[in-house]
Amino acid sequence: MFEQFKKFSSTFNLKDLIDTTGIKEEDFKNITREGLQVVKNEWENFRSKSVEILTPGFSPRLNALSLTNSNNSNKPRSPLRINLSATTELATRYENEWNSIRDENKRNFQNATVADELIQQILETCKDHFEACEMIKSEASQLPKMKEMIEETTTSAISLKEELMELEKIIDEYVKNNEVKSFEQWKQTQNIVFDQYVKEKNKELEEKRILYNQHLEEFMDNHKVQKAQLYQTNFEIQMDNYRNRKINDTQSFDEHNEINDDDVLAKLEKLELETEEDRDALENFLESSSDTEDNITKS
Repeated sequence: MFEQFKKFSSTFNLKDLIDTTGIKEEDFKNITREGLQVVKNEWENFRSKSVEILTPGFSPRLNALSLTNSNNSNKPRSPLRINLSATTELATRYENEWNSIRDENKRNFQNATVADELIQQILETCKDHFEACEMIKSEASQLPKMKEMIEETTTSAISLKEELMELEKIIDEYVKNNEVKSFEQWKQTQNIVFDQYVKEKNKELEEKRILYNQHLEEFMDNHKVQKAQLYQTNFEIQMDNYRNRKINDTQSFDEHNEINDDDVLAKLEKLELETEEDRDALENFLESSSDTEDNITKS
């Protein structure tokens, strides 16, 4: 992973790394400075402890032991006495320091793992940014072509708009003509229907006129017959009255007046009627009387 980071570091800038992580530059510098200071302090502490342990001349206790040994080197050799308490304390101290260094190394390893993951994420983000930049670069190279396509599309749209406007005018004219034609056809149809209606009504009126004329003729005929019957009945009644009166008055009539029929007719002719209707009524009466006598004679 570090080899990849080395390869990438040739084209990678620290400022880009800071911008990618989203950490402010001043905070990043403080974190870096503090981390380096901690590492430096740990290294100095480890170094001093190692020197103190491995170099007896720098330790007061070991120095005392070394001086004692050097002073006694000239003396006859005697059994070596080791201060167990000091040795135990030194071993314990060394063990504690070693455990502290080991724990610190574990923490450093964990921090290195976290840093490795962060760097891997940063590399992925940088890769995405690089691909996006390349894509934008390739798209930018196609901008002139896209501009030409947009201009062509705009020209085509303007031409299409003009054609659509012309087509709309044609459609409006066609719709108008079609409406006029439809109205004319409707008008002709209505005229035909009206003419047919008038013919039917005229036919009905003619049939009614004929029927009314027939009814009128029948009524007039019936009226004439009824009128004739009325006159006939009236005449018969009068004749009956006349006969009865004649029978009763025959003797007196024969005795006092010998009048023949010619005299009666002469008197009737000399009779002056007051109105024209009375004369017509008398003529009708006489005609009906003559017709009645003829019928009686025939029967």
